[in-house]
Amino acid sequence: MGSIDTSLFNTDGSLMPEFEPAPAEFETNFGTLEFVGGGFPTPDTAQRVFDEMDLQRATQAYMDFYPALSLLAMLKGHVANYGVRSCSDIIVFADKMDSTPLWLTGNTDSIYALVTLDLKEDGPTVIEIPPGVLGPADDAYFKFIMDFGPTGQDQGKGGKYLMLPPGYKGEVPDGYFVVKSPTNRVWPMMRANAALVGTGEKALAFYRDHLKVYPLAKGPTEGRYINGTGMGGNQLAPENMRAFEWLAEIVEHEPGDIFNKEQLGRLASLGIEKGKPFAPDDRMQRILAQGAKQGVAMARTIAYANRDPEVRVYPDRSWETLFIGGSSEFLRNGYRNIDARTLFHYTAVVVTPAMAARMVGKGSQYLAAYRDANDAHLDGAKTYKLQVPPNVPAKDFWSVTLYDPATRSQLQTEQGFPSVNSQKNPDTNADGSVDIYFGPTVPEGKEHNWVQTVPQTVPGKGWFTLFRIYGPLEPFFDKTWIPDDIVEVT
Repeated sequence: MGSIDTSLFNTDGSLMPEFEPAPAEFETNFGTLEFVGGGFPTPDTAQRVFDEMDLQRATQAYMDFYPALSLLAMLKGHVANYGVRSCSDIIVFADKMDSTPLWLTGNTDSIYALVTLDLKEDGPTVIEIPPGVLGPADDAYFKFIMDFGPTGQDQGKGGKYLMLPPGYKGEVPDGYFVVKSPTNRVWPMMRANAALVGTGEKALAFYRDHLKVYPLAKGPTEGRYINGTGMGGNQLAPENMRAFEWLAEIVEHEPGDIFNKEQLGRLASLGIEKGKPFAPDDRMQRILAQGAKQGVAMARTIAYANRDPEVRVYPDRSWETLFIGGSSEFLRNGYRNIDARTLFHYTAVVVTPAMAARMVGKGSQYLAAYRDANDAHLDGAKTYKLQVPPNVPAKDFWSVTLYDPATRSQLQTEQGFPSVNSQKNPDTNADGSVDIYFGPTVPEGKEHNWVQTVPQTVPGKGWFTLFRIYGPLEPFFDKTWIPDDIVEVT
């Protein structure tokens, strides 16, 4: 037993003075705590401790379960904002996604197709996809289930997928790519390049003809194909007490193992337990509301002032990664990096290894900038320039899009599409580089390379940007191609 450290004990077995128990009275950030009779809390101390304990658990629960809240926000938004009535109704951003809806870092480049599944309601569900589309299906905890397209079972050729509910014991017919879902609610998301599917009515017709979703038991079902471009709505998780009502809904609707026993215990301590009504009293409602606000404050800090040295992609640049450690499961050295998980899920949606892993020529990679070359947060009242070096290592294309730090949604300005991308053929310098300008007003002669930064609601508000590379090539991964920092020019 020589490996056991006994340095805190005297030779007679008693504790050394520096390891004596906490005193009977001491100060904390939630008041003075008093213990009598050798350790019994006074009534006032007990109440203070329970209030603080509940608040800490609520705050941590908000961050721990934020991915599940975010996924549910997407599905609720599909129903409330776009009128989805069944799994066969598909939202298509046929004219690409503009800044009208509140949607976590949606891009302005792809022709999205979004599906809403509830396997508890529909049972095994068929998803027929065409060649050329790609994207994942994520479960109710926003964990990756599978990919469609080049990184999926169909290998980019298209085909029929069969999504089975949790614990499904029935027969499984032949002729499908079979996928077992760990949760009842599932969010499949697909995107395609406009060069393949077109835009507007042409894109709607493409998906109408080639993308079908229906319960296996009913067979092919006629659904609606809803053009989401220009439609408003809120796809964001609540930042108040309502978040815990949503967590109670998730626990009730999903299998008992959606969260582990430790997590379920934390929720039970807050009054959220499967099979029991969630009915917090006034005291608990106040604590849960405060816990949500504190959780948001911590998530914002983790996202925009991250202290992990691995968040910086290049040692001499401000660009940061959304996937610290390069893992879509946020794993590092045998543990789950919970701050890395918060960073991603507070900022973005869609989880797939194709966004995080080194996949040359496939998927996509993302660089985030919240600060300029002087390490100051980006200010909507100022004008900046980003010089994109020549030969961007993108097999497909690249884009730069601006976002609001409060909503993490596209910055709402007069432009509608707050982005510049290589598909729009921006003006190019003689050496092949591209200068992009960000600011309240367009610099003279820079109309094609300018993104407006003053929102309609709050002039001078901050912003951040994502640099997306679709089909990233080797120079991106080996860092022989490095983007410049954003520099203030006025």
